[in-house]
Amino acid sequence: MKMGSINANSVHLKGSSIVLLVANLQDSINYYEAIGFIAENIGGHIHMNHGAVTFILHEAKHISDVRPNSSVEGGLYFDVFCYTNPVELKLLFETFQSKGVEIVNGPHWSEGWSEVTIRDNNGYCIAFGAS
Repeated sequence: MKMGSINANSVHLKGSSIVLLVANLQDSINYYEAIGFIAENIGGHIHMNHGAVTFILHEAKHISDVRPNSSVEGGLYFDVFCYTNPVELKLLFETFQSKGVEIVNGPHWSEGWSEVTIRDNNGYCIAFGAS
């Protein structure tokens, strides 16, 4: 597609959102609010925001349709990766521990890279990393 003289390298995206297909919308809202996300209804869609990270929750018509990529053979160990700084990562980890969140990988702490991965109430593995 020809776009004239527009240079795609000069475009600055503000962020992105990922849609998570969930089994029960209210249960998922409650889960994410408990770990620090803020729910916002935008145009009939529930956005769960935490800083620059936004998950758009969409309730599945059939629970069997909720299939995180991490649960599929050959899938990565995470469905979403969120970046932060080392101080915030430790605070997040403390929140996860205090809320009884399932930790599936880590925490791994080091000078160069630290990471922890949780599994949410729908089976999505959310990795948080910091350098």
